[in-house]
Amino acid sequence: MCVVLDRAMSRRSLTASKRDQELFAMVPEMEVLRGAQEFGLNVYVGGGPGSGKTTLLRRVEHEYPGAAVFARAEPARSASGLLEAIASAVGPPLTVRTRLAGTELDVRLLEATLSGVLGDWEDADEAQRPRLVLVDGADEEQIRVLFGRYRDSLWDLPLTWIVAGRRSTPPAPADAFFDRVLHLAPWPQQQIQELIGLRVPQWPAAWRDEVASILAPATPSQVLLDLQTLVLSSNRTELLQWLADERAQASSLPGRLRGLYEALNQAGPTHAGDEWLLDALGVSRSRVVHCLKELESLGLVRAERDGRRVRYTSRRYSLLAGILGPEAAGRAAADPSAAGALVDTSRAFVEDLQRR
Repeated sequence: MCVVLDRAMSRRSLTASKRDQELFAMVPEMEVLRGAQEFGLNVYVGGGPGSGKTTLLRRVEHEYPGAAVFARAEPARSASGLLEAIASAVGPPLTVRTRLAGTELDVRLLEATLSGVLGDWEDADEAQRPRLVLVDGADEEQIRVLFGRYRDSLWDLPLTWIVAGRRSTPPAPADAFFDRVLHLAPWPQQQIQELIGLRVPQWPAAWRDEVASILAPATPSQVLLDLQTLVLSSNRTELLQWLADERAQASSLPGRLRGLYEALNQAGPTHAGDEWLLDALGVSRSRVVHCLKELESLGLVRAERDGRRVRYTSRRYSLLAGILGPEAAGRAAADPSAAGALVDTSRAFVEDLQRR
């Protein structure tokens, strides 16, 4: 029987677990971010839901304690709210400041706020002063206002910025503020194998390889959701068989449909006008609607009315979330024989798992 300890299946920031630190110290993006810290380069990190943006920023914070400060943008509803969150992160502990108000920034307010909190560090040791600001989850408007309209003021401050957002690239005019742009793509099989090994080290290598071959490519968050579902499922053999069939059918799709389907897997249930979906694919809403209908006819997408909109859910998400029952999920693979080898070895994997 498999015993999972230390919240190993949790979807919290991956580097919150010591076992993940080595993996995220080695990802190629970390080399860019280390160079950014060394040479004072501003970096934008783009990626869809669950792609590892927060984990990557937390890893940077871990490597540069004291020098790097972390500010979460999601609770802020405006650029001024984001500025307040940044000021709170940069300011020394117990610093009391007047709460910022309004939805518009003024360049004097910007300079006064950030210069003020930096000034509070004048008597502190140089090594204790923040030099690197990590902003997680900033939306398009926050980035456009703070790093576009007021970029000259930010350039004058002795700070380096790493900002994470859902768009693949920062919006204009903020794009001129960033020296480098990183895009976090879904992980290949090798990285998924390593993540499974770190999160479930008691699994034999053959098990990890087999599961990774079925799940790849996937985001770190998707992998953890898959592992949760596998461990908690009462019928793991059927679940792995469904997943193997789903992967075989997805791999047989033409490029225009597969890109949309994999993006929908990453986004989760959403509508055709989802801004991240359109940005990731670089196509119009009408094209997305047309392709979603094709995927629906193939049994890979489920559509349901959500108010005035139609919400689309991928077959994979439905399987993992338990939305579809066995009959509804079925075996809709376009070429079931293509998944045969995976199904056979997956069945053996599950039988071994259940015996333990």
